[in-house]
Amino acid sequence: MYEYLTEDLILGILWLFCFLLRKDLRKPMIWSGAAYAALMTIIFIIIKVTSLFFIIESYRTVNPGYWSPNTIFDLNRITGGHSIEDALFMFFTGGIVAFIYEFFFHKKIKLKINYKHHVKAIIFSLIVFIIFVAFYKINLIYPLILFGFAGALFIWFSRKDLIKHSLIGGIVFLVIYFISFNLINLLYPNFIEQTYNLNNISGILLFKIPLEELLFALSFGLLWSPFYEYEHGEKIANL
Repeated sequence: MYEYLTEDLILGILWLFCFLLRKDLRKPMIWSGAAYAALMTIIFIIIKVTSLFFIIESYRTVNPGYWSPNTIFDLNRITGGHSIEDALFMFFTGGIVAFIYEFFFHKKIKLKINYKHHVKAIIFSLIVFIIFVAFYKINLIYPLILFGFAGALFIWFSRKDLIKHSLIGGIVFLVIYFISFNLINLLYPNFIEQTYNLNNISGILLFKIPLEELLFALSFGLLWSPFYEYEHGEKIANL
């Protein structure tokens, strides 16, 4: 019944493994997870407030437009797309992607360029998101995907030293997400049919996973993997 919570538990176990494995990356993992959860919550609130003044077609909503998962206290359906499971998912994934590049390439966050906070990539991503929500009648998952790609491109132009970091983070997280999603499909064979509104998105399944889920995982990894270093103005050094 609680497939989404099961996915969170899988990601939570992986997060805990990463957290225990590299003591020096614990702060970036916690910061990245908390920051992503806060950012997505703000975006959700903006969407809900906007919906009070404009009529938003049901297919353009998160729930039930994109999917309608079972959640604790049925919060996802009550709120229209935000629940305890969503917060856990954001926190765990935000922390995992902050760990990927440094672990696989034996790097550490060491050299600080300056002490300013850099948020222009997020502002640019939000502008892209708002434009597509306002002018294109498409499901909200697509502006969220564009949000990730737009932010990643901004970081690439601003910090060319983080391009490799971003690409590796995006690809590896896509693989991790692919594996975790397949585990859910094995545990709950009817998960896709019972949870996703495929008529409101492309309906394309790759290895029994909605194409949009894979695009979201890739775009998220590209943006958020190097985001801690970008936002804090820090560089990567060898261990």
